[in-house]
Amino acid sequence: MTLDELCTALELRDAGDHQTADIIRQTRSHLIDTGEDPYEAFGHPRDYAKQYAPHSTPVRFWALVIGSLVLATTGGWLLTNGIINLVGGNTVLWGLSPVVGIIVGSLLIVTWMAALVTVGVRHTRQRRIRN
Repeated sequence: MTLDELCTALELRDAGDHQTADIIRQTRSHLIDTGEDPYEAFGHPRDYAKQYAPHSTPVRFWALVIGSLVLATTGGWLLTNGIINLVGGNTVLWGLSPVVGIIVGSLLIVTWMAALVTVGVRHTRQRRIRN
């Protein structure tokens, strides 16, 4: 285990900056004082970080990633196909007008951007409260 790995593991678990710095300082001091192997002394960084920051957000993170992927790709596909089919005079999907594809695609992209902004603002507020 390196201290960088531990720092990353703590950040992924949303540990506060002061808490992370304190844990890293204590870990570094212990390793210097004892000369132990970091993996033998503390185990895997991910497991060690769980002790200090048990409330993990990987589930929310992956939900955001998957939601972003679905909203952005579907919205982009509908928007692009709507524009192409508007010019070509074809239907987009299920016999819908290209204008419907453009509107729905645009709404999905706006929803995706709003979700990212909301998550970012919420994360920033939580970090301020913890620190």
